[in-house]
Order: sequence, then structure tokens, then C-alpha cells
Amino acid sequence: MAHQITFLQLEALVAIADMGSFEAAGRKLGSVQSGVSRHVRELQGQFPKPLFDRVSRSARLTVDGLEVLSQARAILQQRDYLLSQYASEKVLRRSLRLGVTELAALTWLPRFIDALRSTFPLVDVELEVGGVAAELYEKLRLAQLDLAIVPDTPRWTDMLRFPLASVRNGWFCSPTFSMKRRRLAVSELGQLTLLSQSTDSAVGHVMSKWLERNGVRPRSILTCNSFAALGGMASAGLGIACLPKAISRELVTLGMLFEVHVAPAIPPVRYVAVARHDALTPFHRKVIALARATCNYASRYQDAGATLAREAE
Repeated sequence: MAHQITFLQLEALVAIADMGSFEAAGRKLGSVQSGVSRHVRELQGQFPKPLFDRVSRSARLTVDGLEVLSQARAILQQRDYLLSQYASEKVLRRSLRLGVTELAALTWLPRFIDALRSTFPLVDVELEVGGVAAELYEKLRLAQLDLAIVPDTPRWTDMLRFPLASVRNGWFCSPTFSMKRRRLAVSELGQLTLLSQSTDSAVGHVMSKWLERNGVRPRSILTCNSFAALGGMASAGLGIACLPKAISRELVTLGMLFEVHVAPAIPPVRYVAVARHDALTPFHRKVIALARATCNYASRYQDAGATLAREAE
């Protein structure tokens, strides 16, 4: 008589498919590789045809394995839906794989994680911080993330989007940079060295399209996908940087940067929470609601902490 198929066996199969190897699946599940292998052997015992290609040295599923994987995902999704719909938030046990870009990590992410842990104390959070929106979208598409909080872009239309906030960026440079005026027409940017994220990022894409609409072809652009690094290069006098106000505020206060007002202004960048259509549960909707309630790109987390300390005195 066949043994009962368990959630652990299905989770092992899905983790191997998502992570690409038994070892990586074990890390994801918090288990040793031998434990993952055992669950897969037990699952394989329920089916007459092999789930994995025995010729390939990689963890490659057969056609039958892919069919079982599809059903396994559906079963686990239904389990997660049932638990998140009816289980108490205080006793809900599950994981959340969340991807965020650098700007969230530098501003409101600590406040959001605190609210998340208060609401769901037994949920394990796996954070992926950094990278550009395209990288996080791809990991979401491959089911390596459950949710991603990224700048919105029309380049991906196969995902659910939930608006969170808009971020305004400005232009900043060092007092040592060779520029006397603090007001410029956008056409004048073409003669300067611009510091910006690459067009692979949503912010860089918005800037590129904005320059194009205004007929500007920059003479020189230095790209880097870290706002902190861009602020440092601008402070060193290497060019004029496109930065969020939260990143530039401290450097302006210290006299290391000043703002250059450019007309017309660069459009704001909208940030969204993104999820796959086939993986959204009531739990994920509650997480998105917490993100919306705590989302504030206007100030760094250090500034928020200093404010709380002053209020406590």
C-alpha cells in the first residue's frame, strides 16, 4: 500500500526546482541535504516513473516530474491560503521570501520588519536586499521570492502590482564641482558628467527617458546601482548625481553636497509591491498592507531613530 504524501515531500520537490540543487534546497528549508534527499526518495516511491532525469548530473525534472511539481505548487498554495485565511496571526508558521531594493533598506525597512514581526511573530523572514528591479522581478518570476518591493516599470506586465509610494529624486553635486549656478535648464545637463543608476534600474530608466524627451544627449554618464556609492562619488566632485532626497539630506546638511534645481523636474518614481498571480494569498495581502502602512521613502531609518530618541527624553 502506498504511503501518504506529505507536505515535507512536496516542499522538498518545490525547493529543489526553485533553487536548482539539493544542497541549496536544504539551505532554503533549513534542513541538511540528506533530509531533502530522503523526502524526495519517499515522494518518488509514490510514482512509477522517475521525477528526476537520472542521466543528468543536475537536479533536472523529467516531464512527469514537471507535472508533479505543478500539482505540488498548487497543493502548497492551497495549504498556505487556508492557513493565512483562518489561522491566528500569532500562531501562523510559514516563511516569507521578500526582495527589496537598496532605498527601502536605507529608509523604512527596519520599521516594516518590526511591524511584521509584531503581527506575525512566528513567520520566518528571508530578506534579499539590493540589486536592481529587473533582478528582483526575475527571482520573483522563478519563484525564488514571494514578494518584491521595487520601482514600478511597464516592462513587466505579468505580475500583480500594489502601489506603495512615490519617490522624488533631485540633482546634487559637491561645492568643489565646477558649477556656479544652482538652477539649470535640463538642456544644460548634457554638458556635465551625470552620476546615475543604470537603465537596468527603474530610476535610471526614468532618467534616461526624461532626458530623451527633453532632447538631451549627455556627454558623459557614470553609472552605479548603489545610491550610497553615487552620493559618495558626488561628494568627491566626480559629477552631478540623481539622488533621492532621503539619501542626499545628510550630505547636504554636512556641506558635502548642494542641490541643483533643474527645470523641468525629473518625474517621481512609483514604488510597488509585486507578486505572482499564482502565489498571492491572504497572508501576502496582509504583508502588503503592512508595507503600505509603514512605507516612507522620505527619511532614513537613522533619522527616524533619532526622532524617537528625542521624543523619549
